[in-house]
Amino acid sequence: MAIRMRAEAGVSSGVVGLFAVAAGLAVANIYYAQPLLTAIAAEFGVGSGSASLLVTVTTAGYALGLVLVVPLADIVNRRRLVVALLSVVAVMQAASAVAPDLPTLTAVSGVLAVSAVVAPILVAFAATLARPDQRGQVTGTVMSGVLVGVLVARTGGGLVAGWAGTWRAVHAVAAVLMVVLAVVLHRALPDVEAGSRLGYRALLRSVVAIVREEPVLRLRCLYGFLCFAGFSALWASVAFVLAGPPHGFDEPLIGVFGLLGVVGAVAARVAGRFVDRGGRRRRPGCCWPSCSRAGA
Repeated sequence: MAIRMRAEAGVSSGVVGLFAVAAGLAVANIYYAQPLLTAIAAEFGVGSGSASLLVTVTTAGYALGLVLVVPLADIVNRRRLVVALLSVVAVMQAASAVAPDLPTLTAVSGVLAVSAVVAPILVAFAATLARPDQRGQVTGTVMSGVLVGVLVARTGGGLVAGWAGTWRAVHAVAAVLMVVLAVVLHRALPDVEAGSRLGYRALLRSVVAIVREEPVLRLRCLYGFLCFAGFSALWASVAFVLAGPPHGFDEPLIGVFGLLGVVGAVAARVAGRFVDRGGRRRRPGCCWPSCSRAGA
């Protein structure tokens, strides 16, 4: 049965923890393949450039999802939207596990990425439920879950592939995880109706208007774009660098390499507390549309 909350009560630590874990597991779906690129390239008999297209298509699909899917959280029931998206991701992960060739895997990854934008929806959802005095901490905690999910995706993906002896096992495990997560969130997420009556087209126009009218938002979006671009460029190539001479790392070791980013996960929680203490004007911004409108 869904949890129901009163606005004055804010969000309990248990519910915040659920949001953080769910956001981390959801965002992990677009990163599982990154430490597996060498194994995927070897199985399909393609070069590093062709295999790296997986990262390109996944990144483009995720960006498309941010633009076209995330705004839906303002006009539809968020719990239903989250469960529906996770269900699509589960199906796409299962399809990835049995993909017969690289073009099929790439196409499936694109659809998966468009649907895997649950994390920003959950960040905005948690911020909306939180009291004003706890909003920064709640947002920071859920964002920490997102960043931990990014790290664990690579490490866990590499370890599962090494243990099972095939990269396909990673996608099969991810499919099961998404089914379980969808069931848990269907039962546990607060049942909050949409806060806006705008149509979908009007909603998208409002996002464009906000970006056009708010220079600070445009700057924050630019920051996010540059960070994500550098991040993706690194991981589209680092797996091949680490797998080749002189390193010779296998998939588990390549995945463990991603744990170097743990500092980012810690920083998100610290930044959230800083905001609640009055540091809002100097904090990094959020360029997810629903997040910005929620006041996160």
